[in-house]
Amino acid sequence: MQEFMALNRNLKLRTLTVFLTVLLGRSIGPNMTIYYVQYFGAFISGILLMVVSVAGFIAGLYGGHLSDVWGRKRTMLTGSALIIIGYGLAMLMNAPWYTNPYITFIGFLLASVGSSFADPAEQAMMIDASTVENRKFVYALIYWVLNIGVMIGAAIGGWFFRDYLFELLLGSVVVGLVNAFIIKLGMAETLDMTHVQANSSVWSAVKSYGQVLSDKRYVLFMFGSIFSVVIYSQPDFYLAAHLTKSFHDYTFMGIHFYGQRMLSFMLVINTILIILVMNYINHYTNRWALRRSFALGTFMQGFGFAISFLLHDFWPLIIVTFVFTLGEIINVPSSQTMRADMMNPLKIGAYSGAFAATRPVGNILAGSMVSLSQFTNDWGMAGALMVGTFIAIVTIAKASKMPAPFESKG
Repeated sequence: MQEFMALNRNLKLRTLTVFLTVLLGRSIGPNMTIYYVQYFGAFISGILLMVVSVAGFIAGLYGGHLSDVWGRKRTMLTGSALIIIGYGLAMLMNAPWYTNPYITFIGFLLASVGSSFADPAEQAMMIDASTVENRKFVYALIYWVLNIGVMIGAAIGGWFFRDYLFELLLGSVVVGLVNAFIIKLGMAETLDMTHVQANSSVWSAVKSYGQVLSDKRYVLFMFGSIFSVVIYSQPDFYLAAHLTKSFHDYTFMGIHFYGQRMLSFMLVINTILIILVMNYINHYTNRWALRRSFALGTFMQGFGFAISFLLHDFWPLIIVTFVFTLGEIINVPSSQTMRADMMNPLKIGAYSGAFAATRPVGNILAGSMVSLSQFTNDWGMAGALMVGTFIAIVTIAKASKMPAPFESKG
């Protein structure tokens, strides 16, 4: 508690906004794949998910540049406005008296663009407001809070998404407004604007990211990280579709589990384990080499999800949840440390913006798996995921061995 109270005000408020955003986001986001499949079918749903990811990719790149031109707060507030408008539109299109899945998609597209647009500025503000001494604590705190939000949000989604989507979307609009007020009234700008050249042109953004892309080591690391995204985003994509189609309904302790509810329950178990045992596992693996931790954790995570594609029953899926969760616990600290070590300390904003693009690109590949599943079976999907797992391990291990193209100042 003493460490938390000593943090910069922006960081304290950031823990609150993360919790609120994840709480509502995880109650809706993973289940939207099921929503789209019900209305559009698996093939079209995969295409729609890829469209969202492409838009997020472009928004993340431009938002990363603008965070160094407009400042962190203005960029974050712009993203918040898009999120509020998007969720508001989706809410109106899923009212008890009217449903329109087509405009619902547009609403979620706007919300996704807003989130991707603001993310690099949020990451940059965290780095600006933290110090070398407390940064590790800050990231651990945010990850812990995030997982609490995921746990509660997944439970809310599993039990209420099907019958109370309108109310969940209304809650998302309210959360968006609360976060916007926190950013506007509570957070201070962390970028020194006195020497900033306010050039928000697309060409200026291209030049900025051109400097990042000249760092071959970091580019290789980002390439491998795209496949890491494919792995950990499976609950939002193929795993959700697989459980919806193939899970064998099961009653446990008086609770009836169907595909959507099983997915939520797996995510709840995943998050509870992270909250309860992450510190213990990290203490045990703390002396391991980063490459070793990353490789083992990523393999266990990818293998666990691949096996889950082949399962249809309650207890085997519970067991495999322990496998991919243990992999995540081992993988996350090492991957974040490796990424921080590879950033040019003089260009953290641009590096953060570039890395933020790995998530939508990875989601494009993960979304394509939903469409590809129409032409193959569960074994094919499991094999494809394992190929991606090995690509992530090999490329990131190679990048970590390459010499830095710059001299670290820290």
